[in-house]
Amino acid sequence: MKKSTPIPVDEPLLADLWNRFRENDEQAFDELARRRYRLLFNYATRFTKDTELIKDCIQDLFLELWYRRTRLADTPYVTVYLICALRNNLLRKLKVNTRLDDSVDLAASCDVFTDNLTVETMLISSESMSQNEREIRNAINRLPRRQQEVIFLKFYEGLSNEEIAKVMDIEKQTVANFIYRAINQLKNDLPSFSQIIPQIIFLFLSSQPFDLQSC
Repeated sequence: MKKSTPIPVDEPLLADLWNRFRENDEQAFDELARRRYRLLFNYATRFTKDTELIKDCIQDLFLELWYRRTRLADTPYVTVYLICALRNNLLRKLKVNTRLDDSVDLAASCDVFTDNLTVETMLISSESMSQNEREIRNAINRLPRRQQEVIFLKFYEGLSNEEIAKVMDIEKQTVANFIYRAINQLKNDLPSFSQIIPQIIFLFLSSQPFDLQSC
């Protein structure tokens, strides 16, 4: 399977844009926001389906960054910084507004790519594809909320355990424990796919439709 690598591919460029916008470069700031808006929006859907709230939080995040630009520190992990800041802002507002969903829907997508044709063909060629999709969705949604978030960040966003720990403000070992428990639970719930659980997670997350036209 070709691992999802949206984070490392352009992270050096983001670090350059970050430093330029800290020096009052508006074009660099606009480019930074453009390159990470979709990722941030998709990540926020882990917590709520309120798209207006999500867009407000992202807008507030970038406005705050612009106002504080001269006081921001240099960082090689711009994406992790943005995700962490958005997460804190969003959870704070959700706590106030009590809009946090009872269940987290993991149906989101962005333009990612996999060359794992074996797994894809296995799902598509099955006459019970829709049933497989339901089983996978239900199995993922049965995981505790924080385990869902960890596998989303790990298998969909391509973050390392250390980066996930920074985003979620937990220990690196806790991240490893969440991943271990989530995969074990999915193996139990999806015995037909027990040998390819990581591939199934990636394929399922990257194939779900998500309407970003209103973003």
